Amino acid sequence: MVIGRTSERSPARVGETFGRSVRLSEAEIRAFAISVHDFNPLHHDHDVAREAGYPGLIASGTQIGSHLMALTATHFATPLADGTARNGLGMGFDIRFRAVVLAHEDIDMRWTVTSVDRKEKLSGWITLLEGEARSQRGVLLSATGALLLRLGALEPRNGGPGGTAART
Repeated sequence: MVIGRTSERSPARVGETFGRSVRLSEAEIRAFAISVHDFNPLHHDHDVAREAGYPGLIASGTQIGSHLMALTATHFATPLADGTARNGLGMGFDIRFRAVVLAHEDIDMRWTVTSVDRKEKLSGWITLLEGEARSQRGVLLSATGALLLRLGALEPRNGGPGGTAART
């Protein structure tokens, strides 16, 4: 792999940074935990969370991890500055939990592209990233990610956004 190898027409550049902020309400924490069948009482019961030493409910680690991973999909679905469409597919993420995520806490999520490597066999670029989620308390989660990026728009199929469901 050639670290940092990019071309003028690649879908990402080394050093490219993107992010967003999120604040999770108690209702969102409970709803997400239920949706993924995470019934740890720390995500549902104030008394249990307080007895465990927390000020209130804490989010499931998978919740903030999901937000962080989704950020890559949204970012690389956005066209380049010159209007060139791009798309990506997550190949893998390594997530390390550093601290709990509290309800009503402002969380800043950021990714930085660390490597872009053209792979002709895959008709795209393997793109590596480093990311984190942090609050004023410090780092909550650190992550690395690998994506396959391509130039060009995806064609919606089978009822996806803008697509038509197949009829039987």
